[in-house]
Amino acid sequence: MHELSIAHSILSIAERSVPPGIKGTVSAVNLQIGELSSIEIDALRFAFEAIKSKTVVQNAELNIEVIPGEAKCNDCDTVFHMNSYGSCCPKCGCFLVSILKGKSLKC
Repeated sequence: MHELSIAHSILSIAERSVPPGIKGTVSAVNLQIGELSSIEIDALRFAFEAIKSKTVVQNAELNIEVIPGEAKCNDCDTVFHMNSYGSCCPKCGCFLVSILKGKSLKC
């Protein structure tokens, strides 16, 4: 479950974002997760909840925006929604595509 290590990284980023000498907690953590990132959102939420107690994010809400996958066909140049790897172009059926967006994770 790599979502636990991702949750630890998010916690680390949140802790570093609080200026030194400031008391308090983070109220929200905002993420953008690509549909093609191979991150299980429910597992990430579970892992984040499991590790956040007694940290600066202990009361934080985890807000996740899912970025749709998008690809471009290398044969006919059609740009289309891609929700999983191995999808073919809906126009010509070609499997040679370039992924344009949807693979990233941004904090």
